[in-house]
Amino acid sequence: MAEKSIKQGVIKGIIKLTVILGASFVLLFMFRKMLPAPTEDGYRLLPVIGSRVWVWIVAQLHLNFAAFVLGVPIFAVTMEFLGWRRSDERLDRIAYDFTKLFTLAYTLTALLGAVLMVSLPLLYPKFIDHMMKILGPTWWVYILVMYGEVFVCYYYFYSWKRMKDRKGIHVLIGVLLNVMGILMLLITSSWVGYMTTPGGVSETGELVNRWQAIKTYMWIPLSLHRLVANVVFGAGIAAAYAAFRFITARSDDERAYYDWMGYTSAMIAIGFSLILPGIGYLLGVEIYAFNEQMGIQLMGGFFAWLWVMQAILIGAILFAVNYYLWISLNKMPGGQRYFKYVKFLFVVIFLGYAVWLTPHSVALSLEEARRIGSYHPALGKLGVMASKNTAVIISYLATFISFAIFRMSNKEPVVSWVKTGQLIRILLIVGSSVAVLGLGVYSYMVPSVTRVKVLSPIQFGVFFLCIVALYLLDSRMYKGARIIGEPKWGKMPERSQYALIAITVTFTWLMGMMGYMRAGGRQYWHVYGIMKDTSPEAYLPSHGTASVIVTIVTVLFFLLVAFIFWSIMKLERFSEQRRAG
Repeated sequence: MAEKSIKQGVIKGIIKLTVILGASFVLLFMFRKMLPAPTEDGYRLLPVIGSRVWVWIVAQLHLNFAAFVLGVPIFAVTMEFLGWRRSDERLDRIAYDFTKLFTLAYTLTALLGAVLMVSLPLLYPKFIDHMMKILGPTWWVYILVMYGEVFVCYYYFYSWKRMKDRKGIHVLIGVLLNVMGILMLLITSSWVGYMTTPGGVSETGELVNRWQAIKTYMWIPLSLHRLVANVVFGAGIAAAYAAFRFITARSDDERAYYDWMGYTSAMIAIGFSLILPGIGYLLGVEIYAFNEQMGIQLMGGFFAWLWVMQAILIGAILFAVNYYLWISLNKMPGGQRYFKYVKFLFVVIFLGYAVWLTPHSVALSLEEARRIGSYHPALGKLGVMASKNTAVIISYLATFISFAIFRMSNKEPVVSWVKTGQLIRILLIVGSSVAVLGLGVYSYMVPSVTRVKVLSPIQFGVFFLCIVALYLLDSRMYKGARIIGEPKWGKMPERSQYALIAITVTFTWLMGMMGYMRAGGRQYWHVYGIMKDTSPEAYLPSHGTASVIVTIVTVLFFLLVAFIFWSIMKLERFSEQRRAG
């Protein structure tokens, strides 16, 4: 009976995908016949909102769900593996809850992908013809991998209880699911990479080497950045789901479980977000290497003020993360001992936020410009990337310290070298902070190429070495520590859960704005330097316009996500009523 339900579930998933893809091709054929022929330049204009805004909204919604269904399986399988090895049913339960989330989200992802697949060739036929000519084979590989991923996804979900006694094989199926997800990410990143940093083609856009068209400057760093960002995003969605279930919980046991689930998801998001700035910096370096003008456009031209907006959002995320960690000390026996350090961490994060928020220049009158020169004495120093890299690294280090304090707040070390360990911890924190600050100050005294390629990577390297050393030190020092008391899961005020939701919403909005910036780097090119955008919409939208569109996308996305959350909750309660009856 169970084997039959597995087959039915897998067949249902394959049929869903086939129907969605088939319907999209039928719709594409119908609309091509109904709408006017494309213009000489190869465009069809969508009435009312325009082709560009329509594709923007659909593509961003699809990418949000694609990030969700790629990121969540990674730590779902990780949790299942840890639960299996440790015989921890709670970890297995959280893995199953994550699996329910991304399995339901697959249908919406496919639907939005089908709408996008109809919209692009319909509205931009000439551009799609060019992309198919250069990267056509990757599209067919993408379809093949997508079918394989759906098959494995539904088999993984429906076989969960059936393979309870064969966890090793079930975990391997989950690993295969993640491998397929990463393959799909690599394929789609090659498309974006070719559009922004094209290679493997002649100056007229004729194919010279297909592998070089895939392996562009952006391909690997963009894939890495998207992979890590998707894990952070997926963990954030899972944390928001846990917060939603905590707020709507009917019993103390439910609140305790979803409090723990929210904490676990949030810590995964925080942990992976620590390496995101470094990978983002690597992506920026590759864009500079491909075309310095594009790099200047992104960092210091039209998009300069967008970095200030990014600072506002990152600062909001860091404050929400730290607030959640600080308020969580209340549920840790002995956690009150560390409240005295919170004010110092707040000051550090606030100062880092202030530096991040400082623009390089402001609008000045002619008289003011003559009086102060090209740049304001303070803004000219604090508005450049040398100070901002330093500020964000120090802020992330303070956030890691908040996390470390929470981890050890209910423990007392019993090793003989406690004082030595505490001294080493202080030296690591102070030494790495001084090193990062010193390198930041020295960055003002060297050419920009030295700062970009040498000093900034060293700053990130010092930060990563510090947090790894601190983690290993605390793991050794608190091994076998005396437990003051177990965490009081569920004993959290509801406002802590709203902080988790705020983190996820803010990160989603930030992803949308950064996507606008990355696409805007091409300016009026479909494929940078190869294929111009000659449509009436070939201009860079203002930051205000982009903010409105990204806000609309974010609201639509969370309405759909809320529907998924509500559906899961209702299905669970319906199942409980049936078992009780």
